[in-house]
Amino acid sequence: MRTSTNSTGSSDETTGAAETTATTETTATAGASRRGAAGVVGLAARIALPIVALLAILPFAQSYGEFWPWQPNTVDLDVYVYTGHVLLGGGDILTARTPDTALAFIYPPVAALLSVPLVFVPQTLLQLVWTVLNGLALLFVLHRAGLRGWTLSLLATACALVVEPVRATVSFGQINVFLMALVVADLVPGRRWMPRLRRRSHTDGGRSLPTGVLTGISAAIKVTPALFVVMLLFARRWREARTVVVTAVVITVATAVVMPRETIGFAKLLLSGDTRTGPAHFLMNQSMLGVVVRLFGYGGWQHYAGLALGAAAGIAGAYVAAVWWRRREQMLAVSLCGLATLLASPLSWTHHYVWVVPLGATVLVGSHLPRSLRWTGAVFVVWVAAAIFKYVLPWGSDVELSYAPWQQALSVLGPALGLALLAVAYATGRQVTPEPDRRPLADAAVR
Repeated sequence: MRTSTNSTGSSDETTGAAETTATTETTATAGASRRGAAGVVGLAARIALPIVALLAILPFAQSYGEFWPWQPNTVDLDVYVYTGHVLLGGGDILTARTPDTALAFIYPPVAALLSVPLVFVPQTLLQLVWTVLNGLALLFVLHRAGLRGWTLSLLATACALVVEPVRATVSFGQINVFLMALVVADLVPGRRWMPRLRRRSHTDGGRSLPTGVLTGISAAIKVTPALFVVMLLFARRWREARTVVVTAVVITVATAVVMPRETIGFAKLLLSGDTRTGPAHFLMNQSMLGVVVRLFGYGGWQHYAGLALGAAAGIAGAYVAAVWWRRREQMLAVSLCGLATLLASPLSWTHHYVWVVPLGATVLVGSHLPRSLRWTGAVFVVWVAAAIFKYVLPWGSDVELSYAPWQQALSVLGPALGLALLAVAYATGRQVTPEPDRRPLADAAVR
C-alpha cells in the first residue's frame, strides 16, 4: 500500500509539473504574441507619423491647394504627367510646355519614358502614392544615417514640416528625395535593403545589384549625380566608378535607340546651357552660377566665370568627399558630394538641397567627428533648412539684379557656407588618419 501511495503521489507531482510547464509556456507564448503585436503597431506608428505630416501639409505648401477635399498643387508632378501624355501623343517633349503653368520638362529622355506610366494613374491617387513614397524614402535615408526608433520617426517628421528643401520637394511633386535615396542605398553601408534574389559571389557581398548600378540610374535620370563618379575615382573605387558609368551609358544608349531625336536634342540643349527654366540670377538658384550673376550681373564673362567656378567647386567637393570616404565615413562623403553637385549645377533651386537631410543626421549622430566640422555643418544645415532669405528678400521680375549690398550678401550666403563647409571638411579630413580598405564596397555594406 505504501508503494502504491508513493507511486500515485509521484504521478500527481509529475502531472502537476507538466501542467505548470504547459501553463508557463502558454503564458510566455501569449506574452510574446502581445509584444510582437505591440512591436508591429509601434513600427507602423513610427513609419506613419512623418507620412501623415507630409500628407497634411501638402495642400498648404503651395498656392491654390485645398485641404478638403484633399487637393494639393503638385506642379512638377503635373509636368511629368503632361510629358507622358505628350510622348504618347507623338509630340515633342523638348518644346512642350504645360498649359496652365508653361513649365518645360528638363530631364533626359529616359525620365520622360518613366513618366508614361503616371498617365494611367488618377491624379489624387498619384499624389497620395507619390507623397507616401517620398516619406518612405526620407525614412530610409535617415535610417541609413544611423537613426532608429522614435528618434528616426520624429526627426523625419521634423524634416517634413520645417526643412524647406524637403517640404518644397514633396509639395512640388519633385524627384529629389528619390534620387538621393538611390545614391544613399547604393553607396552608403548599411543593412541589406533589397531581398537577395540569388546567391552571389563573396566579392559582391551577397547583394542583388552591383554597387554603382543605382547611382548610374540616378545619373541617367538627372545628369548631376554623375559627379559621384568623380568622387569614386578620387577614392580609387575603380570598379564602382566603372559600374556607374556603364549603367548610365547603357540606359542612355538604349533610350537613344527608342528616342533618337529627343536624345540628340537634349544633348544639344545641355551643351548650349539652355536649361529651359528660370533665369540664373533668380533668388531660388543657390548654385555658384547664381552667386556670380547676382553679384556681378550679366555680361560677356560673368556667365562663363560662374560655370567655371561651379565646375571647380564640384571637383573640389568630390575630392573632399573622397578624403572622408577613405576614412570610412561614407555617409558624410556622399552628403558632401551631394552638396558639391548643387554648387556645380548651373541651376540648383532651394528644393534641390535635400542633401542637408543626411548631412544633418551625420552631424547629429557623428559625435566622433571633429567639432569644427560638426559646427560648420550644423550652421549650413540650419541656414538651408530655414531658407530665411526667401522670406526676407524680394524676388522675381529681375529684382535680384538690383539688390543692395546687404541683400546680395544674404542671397549668396548659402553657397558661401557650403564652400566653407567643404573647406573645413578638407582641413579636418587631412588631420584624420585614413584606414585602408581594399575590400569591395558591397562587402562593407552588409553588416
